[in-house]
Amino acid sequence: MSSTDGGEKNAPAERKIASNGKYPAKDQRLDAVFAHLSDLRARRPTAVIETGRNEKTKKTIHRILTSARTVFTRNGHAGLSLRKVSDDAGLAVGNLTYHFPTKDTLLRAMLHEALADYVDTHIAEFERNRHSPLETLLNIIEFYIRNGRTSHQFFYQVWGFAGSSPEAKDMVRKLYQPIGRFAYYLVRAANPDLTDTQIRQVTLQIFSLEEGYKLFLGLGPEDAVALNTAEEDVRALAKHIILAGSVPGEREAKKP
Repeated sequence: MSSTDGGEKNAPAERKIASNGKYPAKDQRLDAVFAHLSDLRARRPTAVIETGRNEKTKKTIHRILTSARTVFTRNGHAGLSLRKVSDDAGLAVGNLTYHFPTKDTLLRAMLHEALADYVDTHIAEFERNRHSPLETLLNIIEFYIRNGRTSHQFFYQVWGFAGSSPEAKDMVRKLYQPIGRFAYYLVRAANPDLTDTQIRQVTLQIFSLEEGYKLFLGLGPEDAVALNTAEEDVRALAKHIILAGSVPGEREAKKP
């Protein structure tokens, strides 16, 4: 998840935190992003579509979205069709189109529902470790790898979909953006001495790291020794990147 949009320019005086590495008593920027994630959770397709519906209809919507993800993961966006999804869900096409009239509306809902699952994890981790930005972010990065062991094929298809058209690329970018923005503020809180440029680079580096690991988790054999400790390795590397936070070009520029 590589979007790093949404940060402000460097403001060290505003971003200093206690020497114990905890959040300041009030970090309005981080609170704003957390509020945005909470809003995304509230607007997840199942939450919106199911409002006022009976239990049978709610179960039908869940079946449709679950089957849409199954078909998308197996066949990609080009192989996703309303017929295939309805067959997988054991429903008549008419029952599916009543809730999702087109392939595009179904695809969008399925991707946003998948995002909402990730958002729930981010919110839970933030609430559990609210006073430790570094621990929050490292736990989230570790979760990405752990989850990637079983969901890498889904992300292969998401990346393939993003490359299929400018519209698809924009859709996927917008899906990733709130997660990237949340990580940006966690990095900033974990290492307040970093400049805005450094925070953006660190955020990009750690997400490139975990996305790359997810790629090889899928490509490598199940008994690949190097991948057995992927969660621990990525956690250690991410911690080093966040705390070091230096940009190679800046290090070179400071040499006498």
